[in-house]
Amino acid sequence: MPQREPLSPPLLTLAGVLAAAPAAWIALAADAATTAAAASAAGFGVTGPKLGRAYLLTAGLQTSGTHAPAAWVLALLAGPVGSACLALAAHGLMQMVRGLAWLRVVILQWAAFATLRLPALLIAAVLPAGRGPVDDLYGRLGDPESGRWAVALLALFALWGAGALVARLALGVGRAWMRVDGHAFRRRLVGVVAGYPATAGLAAWSVLAPWAGPGWMAAWLVVTFGGLQLLAP
Repeated sequence: MPQREPLSPPLLTLAGVLAAAPAAWIALAADAATTAAAASAAGFGVTGPKLGRAYLLTAGLQTSGTHAPAAWVLALLAGPVGSACLALAAHGLMQMVRGLAWLRVVILQWAAFATLRLPALLIAAVLPAGRGPVDDLYGRLGDPESGRWAVALLALFALWGAGALVARLALGVGRAWMRVDGHAFRRRLVGVVAGYPATAGLAAWSVLAPWAGPGWMAAWLVVTFGGLQLLAP
């Protein structure tokens, strides 16, 4: 069979960035729904999920009363972790059934956003102006100043694992549209299919729900994109 002509990288990048918006909404909605379910199971009162700013689904915890440390961990961390697990499961299913191309792109962007968001939430617990569920967990369970270097190291390891995983997922999907010849081209493909879209989605989330100061958020986005490039197989 003749070799299929590859799609234009700028058009593929644009398609990925456009898909990143609904994918980020799905990721945050899955986070809110999982948080509500997990918090209810752990004995917390929950308000939501309900539509908040920019029509994002949010779930609020009623933090009155005494709760065990395990209950706080479940209530605060089940949402982001659950969203990433659901996204990876959906991506694996779509790859097996070879569904619609546009749906595969949205699911890939969901998986990329939800997975790369986890190390961002970890590093937010280290920064002086950081916010988010991991920082909240610090405040509930102990001295928020203790163990910050350990969490920073954990965030870097999490970024390494998440970046490697997302790079492999991007190559698996991108090979359907572009030829992959050599390591340099694989790095370019990872940037086109996942790097730019995921960075755009994370940047939009950073503006709507800032988890750190603007300078730190911008620096982490640069580190995330660079990590995806370096970790391309």
